[in-house]
Amino acid sequence: MSLTHPPIGTVPALPLGYDRGIMPTLPSSLRVLVIEDDAASRQAIAEALRESRHTVFEAADGPAGLEIALKEPLDAVVLDLKLPRMDGIQLLRKLREAKQVPVIVVSARRTTDDRVEALELGADDYLTKPFAIRELLARLRAVVRRSAPDTAAEVTIGDVVIDFDAMAVSRAGERIPLTATEFAILAPLARHRGEVVPREVLEAAIRQEGSAHVSNVVDVLILRLRRKLGRDLITTRRGQGFLIEWQDGRG
Repeated sequence: MSLTHPPIGTVPALPLGYDRGIMPTLPSSLRVLVIEDDAASRQAIAEALRESRHTVFEAADGPAGLEIALKEPLDAVVLDLKLPRMDGIQLLRKLREAKQVPVIVVSARRTTDDRVEALELGADDYLTKPFAIRELLARLRAVVRRSAPDTAAEVTIGDVVIDFDAMAVSRAGERIPLTATEFAILAPLARHRGEVVPREVLEAAIRQEGSAHVSNVVDVLILRLRRKLGRDLITTRRGQGFLIEWQDGRG
């Protein structure tokens, strides 16, 4: 008999167990730290990871979580923002000063400002409560996969060639001029082609280029890139973000 988790972050406390048939697989032998003050949520996440044969460390407050994160070699951290003694934003800031382990923030805070702040501080993903454990595991798989990022100086996608060092783009052999903000949007999509890049990550990239107003800028820049590089290059996933699809033999 298999059970399913109700979404994390709901009340009352969560029963353990999940439907193994629909759980996404993760690379073997991951070492994951779960920092969550709600015992039921923490135990549900930890149980799901241990059932998949991963090593799990648990912490119920900020200082304990930071101590483990700095001491242990980890593959990923699942971090709640509302923690006793040191909140998740403070912890993330201190952690990023010391190491670059992938971090998924899980929080009931749903505003764009909260998401952007966490992503700008170095979070790799942001998941709002309530959420299903299988979604968390899918996101863990994605951040672990991209934790060793594509560092190629040049990427070819169809007839589009992107030179990251020169911040230059050509299409069918012809140089295509891009603004700094257009390239800031294109770069993470190209680096992580085949994966959905959340809108908040692109907004953070624009902010780093000095753009103060980003509410609709991402959509405008995506439209410009489609006009310059081909309407089919960038796909919109409504409610999730944007992606450039892998192209066999070319991407």
